Amino acid sequence: MSIANARTAPVVDEADVERRMSFADAALGAAGHEVTDPAVRAISRRLAAGEVTGDEAAALVKAQLLGTR
Repeated sequence: MSIANARTAPVVDEADVERRMSFADAALGAAGHEVTDPAVRAISRRLAAGEVTGDEAAALVKAQLLGTR
């Protein structure tokens, strides 16, 4: 059995990306959090679009926050 991932099942519809971003924003908001850093939001958008994997996005965010990017 194969599992679809960002490399095999990219999002092609911008509406899907917006829905995924809205869902993430709502989930974070329900927990009392918000992502406001434009660079981190851009990485999150790339994740929602299937351009990077979760591990890649985490590494990019870490590098951004630590200033090693």
